[in-house]
Amino acid sequence: MDTTDRVLLASEDLYAIDQLAQKTGQPAEKVKRIYVVVLARLHSGARIKNFLTLLASKKVHDILREAEKSHM
Repeated sequence: MDTTDRVLLASEDLYAIDQLAQKTGQPAEKVKRIYVVVLARLHSGARIKNFLTLLASKKVHDILREAEKSHM
């Protein structure tokens, strides 16, 4: 596990970050920064934590897509 700003990233989180970076064409570090913030927010309010990687990935993808649209 990788620790970033007190958020533990499991191997599936790191894989999700890598996949998002490839899919969106964004640098992995940028994706990771956004992912960590989204994951921390989701984790703090989650009762069931089984799907946080999926939910965080979707949210980060949406954020990156919206940012791309606003720069066009």
